[in-house]
Amino acid sequence: MPEKKKVYCLYRVSTKGQVEKDDIPMQKDYCRDFAKEQGWEIIEELSEKGVSGFKVSAKDRDAI
Repeated sequence: MPEKKKVYCLYRVSTKGQVEKDDIPMQKDYCRDFAKEQGWEIIEELSEKGVSGFKVSAKDRDAI
């Protein structure tokens, strides 16, 4: 049996309003289901809450 692909998941919302609406738990559920369907193993899950990808460059973001 081939070894499972190992993947990271990054969950991100760009506004505080999205944080309050529980968007990250919805993303986690979707990504976990998708990874399971693909036969992938999630080895780490990272979150960015309220960080704008447009206003903050990738080098200045903690999770990337």
